Amino acid sequence: MTPQTKIRFTETDVNAIPFSAKRVRWHDNQMPGLVLDVTSKAKVFRVYKKLSGRRVPVSVTLGSFPALSVEAARKLARKAMADMADGVNPNDSKRQFRAAAVTLQDVFQAYLEQRDLKPATLRGYHANMKLYIADWHNKRLSDLSEDMIAKRHLELTKRSKAQADYCMRMLRALFNFAKAEYKDSNGYSLFPNNPVQVLSAKRSWNNVARKQTRLRPSQLKPFLQAITEIRQQASTYRQDSTVAMCDYIEFMTYTGLRKSETMTLAWPDVYMADGFFMVKDTKNGDDVELPITVPLLAILKRRKDYKINHYVFGVDSPKGHIVEPKKTLERIRQQADVSIGLHDLRRTYCSIAENTGVGHYTLKRLLNHKTGRNDVTGGYTILTAEELHEPAERIAQRIMQYAGLVEQKKDTDIAGFKNLVSGFTKEQKLALLAELMG
Repeated sequence: MTPQTKIRFTETDVNAIPFSAKRVRWHDNQMPGLVLDVTSKAKVFRVYKKLSGRRVPVSVTLGSFPALSVEAARKLARKAMADMADGVNPNDSKRQFRAAAVTLQDVFQAYLEQRDLKPATLRGYHANMKLYIADWHNKRLSDLSEDMIAKRHLELTKRSKAQADYCMRMLRALFNFAKAEYKDSNGYSLFPNNPVQVLSAKRSWNNVARKQTRLRPSQLKPFLQAITEIRQQASTYRQDSTVAMCDYIEFMTYTGLRKSETMTLAWPDVYMADGFFMVKDTKNGDDVELPITVPLLAILKRRKDYKINHYVFGVDSPKGHIVEPKKTLERIRQQADVSIGLHDLRRTYCSIAENTGVGHYTLKRLLNHKTGRNDVTGGYTILTAEELHEPAERIAQRIMQYAGLVEQKKDTDIAGFKNLVSGFTKEQKLALLAELMG
């Protein structure tokens, strides 16, 4: 500290201190610990003093001169120093004061800014905020109690069990975010408790079971026939968007892909000559190479004829691709007399794949399911589109067999073989086994 930066603060002397390109710290002779930081644009009063138990001095901002007078700065400094003498960091008090004013809407906006959410998740979160907890937007986060959470969850449950759980899971994420985001100088959270945990304590979660709906083998024929007939009719009348939607639904049937992954499939990611396509921006964040099977090749060739932009399932709309083919799907459902949703096609594909004897890790790759960190074997199992082609083709053939599009092969599986040798004696079975192994 140089002598010229230590003076007795008065209105006249502080006003006379020149602004500086580099920060200069002036110290008050009358009150040790009260300082004035001078820069090219401001003169700011601060308390700069060690807190008991801490080696590094704490800097507490009081305000800017001349809006804050010298006398007022000394009064604020006395209070700050008294708190520090009691072991209280005044900066923590400020943080707690600001945190006390944080609203649910504030946390929601901060959460969105710091999280890279998928469009579907983003739409779901905005819907929750708008439809189910709109009256809580301006409530302070600290005022949302366990009783309020439990009561709102019960109200929403009467309307939809799944939606009630989804809304509360979002709130749980926001509280966890606030717990990590708002902390004092010692790293302790200003929102240590998550009131949504009351639902676990009371066992109030609805835990809605997964849907089990899928197309039965006998339903595949009328379903795919309906797609073909509606597409042909739409093609006759040049209803190109309906053709695209029929192709989209059929593509999902033969791949089991998720809705968003299929609708945003782009032509630059389709390599027809090499027999594979790339699915990007997936739910689990991993890009995946998948083989082009016989029915997929027919769909892609047709889409080439209808190409209007860089999306495979492109339509003339603001987004440029299919968003939700509700009307077309409803026509297909009525004509085929089936009750099915788009995600049910994923369950249908998975069930048929399991029935054809496709391996566990092969099926996970075809469905682009994430391999858990604890699954060491899965982490070492790397399957390319070329290696996936045979099992994918086998699944596609089985779907076409069920739909009557190709001839169904006779039973040659292990069950049929067991039935064949069921009348053999033990000696005959051993002899057969020895012959097969020889």
